[in-house]
Amino acid sequence: MRNNQDRLGVAQDTNESISPSVIQSAGGDFSFVATNDIVELPSKGLHYPEGHSLHENPVIELKQMTAKEEDILTNQSYIKQGVVVERLLHSLLVDKSLNLDDLLIGDKNALLVQIRISAYGAEYPVQTLCRSCLNTQDVTFDLDECVSYREASFGEEAQQNDDGTFTIAMPKSKATVQLRFITSNDEKELIKKEEKYKKHDVEFSSVIEAYRQMMISVNGDPDLVGKYLDNMPLQDSRYLKKIIKTVPPAVDMNGAFECEKCGADNEQEVPITYRFFWPDL
Repeated sequence: MRNNQDRLGVAQDTNESISPSVIQSAGGDFSFVATNDIVELPSKGLHYPEGHSLHENPVIELKQMTAKEEDILTNQSYIKQGVVVERLLHSLLVDKSLNLDDLLIGDKNALLVQIRISAYGAEYPVQTLCRSCLNTQDVTFDLDECVSYREASFGEEAQQNDDGTFTIAMPKSKATVQLRFITSNDEKELIKKEEKYKKHDVEFSSVIEAYRQMMISVNGDPDLVGKYLDNMPLQDSRYLKKIIKTVPPAVDMNGAFECEKCGADNEQEVPITYRFFWPDL
């Protein structure tokens, strides 16, 4: 993962943003200057509506983590409510007017990766599995080497529309489906809906509900979305899963390691565990 100035293509000495703080000690005053992080978004701002601040300027400035933010990560009330990430992000945002719910998932993930590297360093220890001998071992990945940003990828399978949405033709039903990218708010609403359904012992399909959030219209008609999802052929569903994995802007985290037992070389997606933000546990 390149540093912020390299990704923005600007000179460090003219575009740094700093947050000064003064530390009092018995020996006198010492100035500590922390450099803010400037995160260029994977989406490039292209999939936010015109007039949105991120459409015009697709970067977000973050403060460095302090003991205050670490307290947020260990706040049991936030953990139980499932709002730790939102509280942490809001605390570190320089521009408090930015609505975090508007963020595309790939852009939000880019912020979280940058926060983690800035706060705890690039070394990320996890337990993972060798695909050859199934041996479980501890591996430390270097996030600077593993992380890369991916812009939205359109082509023959997915046609980009002027309004930031995209259209695909389903292979089995031949339906033409218009979709949008998932936002942070969509993700939260999906979690709330799942909890509500489970509370009342009602069957819930996270896959279908995610499709429902993304779909704008079927064959140009918004009213056909529900009917289509109720009768969606498996071939169409599998095709859409592939599209969702490859088209949206995203943060890719891929690492390699050698199995300590059989010596096999493994390449895999780096797993996200509790040690991402709680590395000492």
